[in-house]
Amino acid sequence: MTDYGVLPTGFSRKPLTVTLAEIEAALVTEFGPGVIQTPQSPLGQVNGLMAEIITKLWEQAEDIYQSYDPDQAEGTRLDTLGSIRLIGRGTANDEEYRRAITNAGQARIDLQDITRAIAALDGVTYSHVWVNDTGEVDENGMPAGSICVAVTGGEGEDIARAIRQYIVPGVTIFGTEIVESVIDGYCRSFRILRPIDVPVQLTITVRTRRDALGCPPPAASAIKAAFLSSIFLLNGEDVSYYRVRSIIESLFSNVEVVAINGQRDGISQGDNQDVDIAFIERASLAADDVAVVVAP
Repeated sequence: MTDYGVLPTGFSRKPLTVTLAEIEAALVTEFGPGVIQTPQSPLGQVNGLMAEIITKLWEQAEDIYQSYDPDQAEGTRLDTLGSIRLIGRGTANDEEYRRAITNAGQARIDLQDITRAIAALDGVTYSHVWVNDTGEVDENGMPAGSICVAVTGGEGEDIARAIRQYIVPGVTIFGTEIVESVIDGYCRSFRILRPIDVPVQLTITVRTRRDALGCPPPAASAIKAAFLSSIFLLNGEDVSYYRVRSIIESLFSNVEVVAINGQRDGISQGDNQDVDIAFIERASLAADDVAVVVAP
């Protein structure tokens, strides 16, 4: 492993002395130990010139690397990083502009930031953030002006700590489980939604044909595998004929979904009827519970 370049700790620039020593060692290997390359000799002068050129290239590489970091970038490079965030400089100097880009000293409270923070926690296998911006209780049962963090897996204390960075005191939080956070002696309680896993048994009936080039249609096992790898269900999302059909027919041009029959809790929902999933639930489709049948 090299000691220079891009390392886990950052960029390590190769010093001039190391570069010069490497050049001299390479010449000894090439021409033998008797080669004259003292600083005053012609070859030594060439060595010094080449080492200086290489060192300037290392400096340029370090400068380019640092230009991607708003904490180190300056001038027009900082403007470029700000444009990615859609933040104009205005009359701000580099230091003020840098704080605006990095949100130094303040928390971001956009939904995507809360979602990323929860999803990054150890043990979290599913998470989604819901918001009711209306002045009334919504169809999910969330109170007006409330937020809901649905999460499966993860430790309650870790989740509470992540939520605390983004949700200010006084905001109504909807959920089924209470998690606690204590920072600097101040305790805050948060509610999170732990979706109830609902296994769904699903039979998908399809009709296949050769494609426009005359190639044979995929096997039922291939259709099933592609479907299971593509479907992602949120909590409260029904398993519907439309959803199943849109996924499979977008994957295969020569496959038509004729019907679906879903079951939950051992009760059939009927052909092409949605499998109803409540907001506090999340449907799961295990490979053993999904069957694809090719109609004649």
